[in-house]
Amino acid sequence: MSVKNDEYYFLSGGGEMGTQIRATDWSKTPLGDPEFWPQSLRTMVGVMLDNPFAMYIAWGTEYTQLYNDGYRPILGTNKHPQALGISTRETFAEIWHIIGSMFDDVMLGKAVGFPDFMLPLNRNGYVEECYFDFSYSPIRNEEGNVGGVLVTVMETTQKKKAIDNLKESDKRFRNTVKQAPIGITILQGPEFIVEMANDAYLLVVDRKENEFVGKPLFESLPEVADTVGLLLNDVLKTGKPFLGIEYQIPVNRYGKQELGYFNFVYHPLKEDDGKINSIIVTVADVTESVKAKHALLESENQFRNLVMQSPIAMTVFRGTDFIIEMANAIMYKKIWRKTEDEMLGKKLLDVFPELKEQKYPEVLRNVYATGIAHEEIESPAYIQGNDGVKLFYFDYSYSPLLEPDGQVSGIMVSVYDVTEKVKTKKNIEESEKRFRSLTDTLPQLIWETDEKGAVLFANKRWQEYTGVNPDSEVAWRAVIHPDDFDNNTNTWMHSLSTGEIYRCDVRIRNKQGEYRWHAVIGEPVFDSDNKIIKWAGAFTDIHSEKTFATELSTKVKERTKELKLLNETLKKSEERYHLMVEEVEEYAILYLNREGKIENWNKGAEKIKGYKADEIIGNNFSIFYTEEDRKNNLPRVLLDKALVNGRAVQEGWRVKKGGEPFWASVVITAVHNEAKEVIGFSKVTHDLTEKKEADDRLKANALQLEQKNTELENMNTELQSFAYISSHDLQEPLRKIQTFSSQIIEKESQNLSDFGKDKFQRMHNAAKRMQKLIEDLLSYSRTSNAEKTFEKVNLKKIVDEVKEDLKEELQVKHAQIESDDMCTINIIPFQFRQLIYNLVSNSLKFSVAERPPHILIQSSMLLNTKLTHKNHVKEGDYCHISISDNGIGFEPQYSEKIFEVFQRLHNQSQFKGTGIGLAIVKKIVDNHHGIVTAKGELNKGATFDIYIPTSTAMDNGQLNN
Repeated sequence: MSVKNDEYYFLSGGGEMGTQIRATDWSKTPLGDPEFWPQSLRTMVGVMLDNPFAMYIAWGTEYTQLYNDGYRPILGTNKHPQALGISTRETFAEIWHIIGSMFDDVMLGKAVGFPDFMLPLNRNGYVEECYFDFSYSPIRNEEGNVGGVLVTVMETTQKKKAIDNLKESDKRFRNTVKQAPIGITILQGPEFIVEMANDAYLLVVDRKENEFVGKPLFESLPEVADTVGLLLNDVLKTGKPFLGIEYQIPVNRYGKQELGYFNFVYHPLKEDDGKINSIIVTVADVTESVKAKHALLESENQFRNLVMQSPIAMTVFRGTDFIIEMANAIMYKKIWRKTEDEMLGKKLLDVFPELKEQKYPEVLRNVYATGIAHEEIESPAYIQGNDGVKLFYFDYSYSPLLEPDGQVSGIMVSVYDVTEKVKTKKNIEESEKRFRSLTDTLPQLIWETDEKGAVLFANKRWQEYTGVNPDSEVAWRAVIHPDDFDNNTNTWMHSLSTGEIYRCDVRIRNKQGEYRWHAVIGEPVFDSDNKIIKWAGAFTDIHSEKTFATELSTKVKERTKELKLLNETLKKSEERYHLMVEEVEEYAILYLNREGKIENWNKGAEKIKGYKADEIIGNNFSIFYTEEDRKNNLPRVLLDKALVNGRAVQEGWRVKKGGEPFWASVVITAVHNEAKEVIGFSKVTHDLTEKKEADDRLKANALQLEQKNTELENMNTELQSFAYISSHDLQEPLRKIQTFSSQIIEKESQNLSDFGKDKFQRMHNAAKRMQKLIEDLLSYSRTSNAEKTFEKVNLKKIVDEVKEDLKEELQVKHAQIESDDMCTINIIPFQFRQLIYNLVSNSLKFSVAERPPHILIQSSMLLNTKLTHKNHVKEGDYCHISISDNGIGFEPQYSEKIFEVFQRLHNQSQFKGTGIGLAIVKKIVDNHHGIVTAKGELNKGATFDIYIPTSTAMDNGQLNN
């Protein structure tokens, strides 16, 4: 730093830029040493350095630059500090074509200034749009000539961008509002001037933009002033939004007019100071939601019907406690052997505590925790039913039920009862075991050969007696006496060739070397085509009998009979075994050797897989697996698993002849010889394609049902809002109309013409009818939504309360209510009081003027078998309640229609009412799972018959909603 520069007063101060200016060697710049600077430049430099605003000086024809701390940030990192002492042309080369002419004008003595002027500056290594409020002022020297330019500048980039963003945001907002699928309008001030309204809103209110926007709301829509005026004033005053006013409005859709449902919301808009001067109104078309409610109910019914009508036992558990939500008749009647009331809505392990010690709770918990389906084949289960504990065998399928967020909320279980199949298989195995055991205990030497005479089996007694295994001609020569061998052989060969029963007496040598006479008999065993498939027979020791001819003859006959019986037993056992395997069509049963090659083939295999036996035997069983499974070596993996564990179970896609896929359940079991060595495998395949498709459909329907349930909950919330509005705000204007019209009629009657009095009276009556309609609608709504708590009540108490409520009407009409002893049943008291009240009121209202009303109320218990109505509950008895009168009656064709909402058979001038009373009666009866019917005859009266079930569920104060 030059000490001399520090001495100049006009260079003192100035912060960081003051320091840099004092440190600069100005003698190397066009300005030269500060000692020779003109006085006007010195003065302006001193002013500039101490000024907090951004300023710089461009001096001389080269526009040499000096600037203060306020201006330094405008230069950025790309231009500072090198800009100090050099030409403005160089520093701002990228914009000199814009500002150069301005500098030239200032040098001629003309000041220049612009607000929010945009300049594309490269001040941080890239070109950016910058905005400035600036002025260029001439600096005159002592001779009065312009020596340089004083630049004062304020950067407005952020402000300008904020304003532009605000304008763009406002533009986007208005475009968004215009294109919004829901109706939107903005109301300004206490007059509710319509500032804007999109097309969707104009469509709902049926107005054009030029006759709606810019005008007071109630000038364009005077018909809604009484309805929404107070609401809008309240929102403007309190700042609290008002939600959920729903109207039914006629709209044009696709060229035709139809009724739509719309939900209005009023929300305050606050200014920056917190004041509320406007309201945004949104209206949503909820027509589809209303329609969706009906579709949801239909979907729920479809899902429930699918489960309840399935030929497969099915149930649905909810939550980690496995609440039994649903079960079809096959499940709870045949398998669980319980009633619906004993298990629906209850925990599985509370209903069946015996399952706690079995494997099923752990399986269910694992499916719930992992969301992975689980399958089981021939799984045993002990179940406690109303008829005791029984052992079952089931093929199970556990499928998780997923929420939209992927969480498991329940499990659907499909159950195939295979108890009989398993018992049959076990019986056959036991029969075969008993047969082998029986032959080993007999004293005869039992044997069995194939159709060619090769020995297949010899019992334990044969081995113990001869000590020789009869599997070759050498063995037979060793045990048969040489003198008997040729005769025995010839007889045996004759039987083999002709199929005649083989009979012969022959001497057999025992292990002690003694030859003893034996009577041998053998019979052929035939297949279904009458072909010999094997021979079975026995040697009976007749050595002692040989010396006694008579006794021998008797013994031979007895032995022959025994052997014949034994042979038939063996034949039947063999036939049952082979028929079980060969004739089974529901399962493919094959035998594989250790390498997986197919060695036998039953009808079920041909039916399921499509191959004939001669087409497939000798092939490897991997031919049934998909290409992907073969690449993954799944067939070999399953054989290895069966080899190690004795059994392998797997479910997946398999391939039929021709490439058609099917979903199969496969069990591969290792087959062992007497040495416990694996000699092959049995393979059983069950085609479960239909079951898998049904499971997939059920899963899809369950997901759809959950989605629809969510939509229904939202709609119920909106309906509750509507009920609240109906019960308060809709009735308030009606009460005022009635009050004001009554006051005018009473106090201003003398000032009104007959025409005016008539119109005021009509207005009063119309408001009264409207209020009555709202009250009845609310009663109808409460009937659907009220808490349904049942109590055991004697109906006479209800009738007496209704008599007291209608005491004045009964006296005015000289009416009589006759009632006998009434039933005591479980009901919802306040609802049933409403039911009796509505029916008695109807009898009084629709009475014949010239005869006093007579109302008869009776009740009695009715056996279920006596009720033939199509909707009656199949279990439990009923309480029959009859209410009849002698009024005007009705024609028979209206017996069902009168229970519909707003249904009236007479005009308002004849009989007052809203047409909702009997609809409420019907709803209350439905809440009690009952039946209501009506019959009438013109001018002879009407009778209403009500049937309320007295089932266990009703006695417990529960409803199966």
